[in-house]
Amino acid sequence: MFELYRLGINACGKRREVSKFPALVRRAILLGLVALSILVAAQPPASAGERIALVVGNSDYRMVPKLANPANDAADMANALGRLGYTVKHLVDLDYNHFRQALIDFGNAAKSADKAVIFFAGHGVEIDGKNWLIPVDAAIKSEIDVYAEAINLETLIDISVMPKVIGLVVLDACRNDPFKATNVAAAGRTLVSRSTPAKGSAERSSRASGPPAPIATDMRGLAPVEVSDNVLVAFAAAAGTTASDGAGRNSPYSGSLLRHVETPQLEINYLFRIVHDEVWKETGTQEPAIYGTLPKADIYLNGDAAVAMVDDGADVERVAWEFVRSTNEIATLRRFAEQFPAGLHTAEINDRIAQLKTAEENAWTIVERQKSLAAYRAYLDLYPYGEHVENARVTLASLEKSVRSGPAGGQVDMPGPPPASYQLASADTTAGNSESVEKAWDVLKESRDQSVVGRFAERYPSLRHNRLPPGSDLALRPVNSTDWMLRTSQDSDVNACFDGDAGACATSVKKYPDYVQLQFQLCRSKGNPKGCMINAVTEARKRGLLVSAYTRSEEEKVRNREYRRVVARVHQNVGNVVSGVVSNVVGNVVSNAVSASVSAAASNAAASAASRAASASASHAASRAASSAASGAASRSASSAASSAASKAASSAASNAASRVPIPSDVRLKEDITALADTGNGLRLYRYRYRGDATFYVGVMAQEVAQLVPAAVSRGMDGYLQVDYVLLGLEFLTYRDWIARHSHSALH
Repeated sequence: MFELYRLGINACGKRREVSKFPALVRRAILLGLVALSILVAAQPPASAGERIALVVGNSDYRMVPKLANPANDAADMANALGRLGYTVKHLVDLDYNHFRQALIDFGNAAKSADKAVIFFAGHGVEIDGKNWLIPVDAAIKSEIDVYAEAINLETLIDISVMPKVIGLVVLDACRNDPFKATNVAAAGRTLVSRSTPAKGSAERSSRASGPPAPIATDMRGLAPVEVSDNVLVAFAAAAGTTASDGAGRNSPYSGSLLRHVETPQLEINYLFRIVHDEVWKETGTQEPAIYGTLPKADIYLNGDAAVAMVDDGADVERVAWEFVRSTNEIATLRRFAEQFPAGLHTAEINDRIAQLKTAEENAWTIVERQKSLAAYRAYLDLYPYGEHVENARVTLASLEKSVRSGPAGGQVDMPGPPPASYQLASADTTAGNSESVEKAWDVLKESRDQSVVGRFAERYPSLRHNRLPPGSDLALRPVNSTDWMLRTSQDSDVNACFDGDAGACATSVKKYPDYVQLQFQLCRSKGNPKGCMINAVTEARKRGLLVSAYTRSEEEKVRNREYRRVVARVHQNVGNVVSGVVSNVVGNVVSNAVSASVSAAASNAAASAASRAASASASHAASRAASSAASGAASRSASSAASSAASKAASSAASNAASRVPIPSDVRLKEDITALADTGNGLRLYRYRYRGDATFYVGVMAQEVAQLVPAAVSRGMDGYLQVDYVLLGLEFLTYRDWIARHSHSALH
């Protein structure tokens, strides 16, 4: 539970005993207290969690040099935040497991909080391209050990995304070289301490002539981070540099922060600007840094900004209109009109919908008359969100297969969507508050027009709602270890694993194979046998489970680019599966499996057929002709029979191979998921589409199948789960085919 700071009741500066008051006054006070208790009890439960803070000070390190001030800094910061009304959890000298438990508790509390602050003072380093906070029991003998021994900064950032107003991570870390005598230092990951000027005349003389230039060293500090969505990460020293522990009770950074954090109505950006200037002036070398972009609305640690109320949806309509007005997708326009029936643009939107419907129907009339490749392609180019898109794609695929049998057709004169003629040529794009933006997103997020969604994401990026600008590293990770940490916090095997039980780790790894930290703890509990951690990290990286969402080090940039290339190849190969036959192969593994199966089946069938046909033809021909004629007939008959058999066998093999191919059914590859029906064996069927593919399919989720029929699930080389539909007794269908096979009554 979080510690609550109790305030005494003082009158005129002196505490008075209630028992000394007259009886009447005592009764009045008691009645007032009862009324107050009723009023407090009537408040909604969330009010107690509006402002929360986790404050950690690690000083008493066991394996690396101890630090003097983190315990003091944390204690003073906890008191300051408590006075500001934050519910504070103050902890000191945390080992790995207690640090993990503290983050779990805080993460659960952050889900309902308005503001959340995490303050950490202690050792912090960048190793292997990532930022790590060091627990007091960490035994890091080489770079690879940090994966099992240290806390990744990304875990703290993940938690800070959850609060409604702001998540703040403050790190007074990276103070000296904690691994000077280890292999980490030998590998060039050491943090070289920068000596600060001694307090005295020399320092005053230095200040008189202005701050000295930073000393050029080969030190490595923390790596810069990329954050979004009302999250700020504050470093005591800029990326690549170290922070001073200080000679007094507090470090220079924490001391400055403590002097100003309780200042009323000091906007948070200005707070950290003041701290930056004071630390730089005091040390001459240490330059604090902050990462993150906050909205225009002011945010305070002490005080609240006035929040403008949304005026009957007018502000929401204004935000959404900027993006809706550029689309030709009728469904998006219709949702906008339904959302704002009395809005400024209702008549215009209805006219626009009518124009687009007329143009599309005229275009489709031309398509149906010509029925050519060129006509279908032109329609799909002009009306990618039209009502006949699915029909056009299926027909086009069929025509493309038989393109050799006839001409593809020439250019088609087809009317495109008419240009929009809205009365308002521009829009006021300034949102009154974040609530307007989020409500506008609710109107737009279902749009199939990716230009609408993409431009909105670029203007208003938000990790909380998975609304991220294109190319952002924040969307990279297929699996979030922080989510796994919170989801498994009540699992006894998992908790025993982090307590050092190797058997519990082995059990947990089988239950949660994507929670890679369990594999690292398994190695740790075994004493890190040779190759254990290296193999575990290599395998996790191969599966894409260690891709960084926030760290912007050069190592991580390279890894993230490679991960994007792998994902792009997978998505490119997630093709259309029509009537249970793979037309565009789903994934690289599927392609290889189909090719190998067809080749082997065709080869075997052709050889067998040729042998049988040769024998039969030779025998039949021999009975009717001389040996030379028999030989020629047998040869021709065998050739024809072999060719026919090979063709049939190849076709059959292709169909069989396609039906037995494990199809990528990993939920991480899918979007627009809707539950449709339950099967007889306890599985549920869903309608969905693959990322990057507009076709809707009906199938199962591999993660659910793994719980009921594990034999039908396998993991591809790309790390995604695949399902063998034949073992389930099901067919993998397009949504159109699934609808065609079910009667109207059955669908309801």
